[in-house]
Amino acid sequence: MSASGNFAIIVLAAGQSSRLGKMKQLLPINGKSLIEVQLALALKVTKNVYCVLGYQAEQVASRIVHLPITTIINSDWAGGMASSIATGIQALTPDIEAVMIVLVDQWQLTANDLIHHRDHWQSHKDAIIVAQDKVSAELKDKIGPPVIFPHNYFTELTLLTGKQGAKPLLVKYRNALLKIPLVSAFIDVDTPEQLIAMNETLNYKS
Repeated sequence: MSASGNFAIIVLAAGQSSRLGKMKQLLPINGKSLIEVQLALALKVTKNVYCVLGYQAEQVASRIVHLPITTIINSDWAGGMASSIATGIQALTPDIEAVMIVLVDQWQLTANDLIHHRDHWQSHKDAIIVAQDKVSAELKDKIGPPVIFPHNYFTELTLLTGKQGAKPLLVKYRNALLKIPLVSAFIDVDTPEQLIAMNETLNYKS
């Protein structure tokens, strides 16, 4: 079995982007949409890539139909991120040993970042692998996605509800966390100001 044969990635892309004022899934990046870029990134890590859609699902799905992924529609997307996680987990095939959850707007992540995360799971298969934003010594570390959950957490993931996503499980199982420093994971595009910053950065790099 290949290194990615029993490992999956779920890209969450169901939200309405109300704070941004436009659909972040379809933001243009070098002739492609943000969701296409993020899914292509995931496909460099594993062949088992799932994408959860919700708001304007048909419009978004039409942009990714050419990719070899599994598309899932979350009809309860407005209820919060937890329902999208639960819907994605329920769609996984039984042979999947672990899943990485990634947000569609984590635009600074690279394939190497995700591979590095996966490699940590392969060395610590019982741990929950989380990204860590190292802040000042006086403050607690921020943690968040990409998050890798081993199979034994899947049932609880399918029972999640509310706006907090998987945060309740990260609190409940805080002693099982393996924190991987990954500052770029905490740069997203939720507001018009963040969109300006993203475009400026991408134009500078291109």
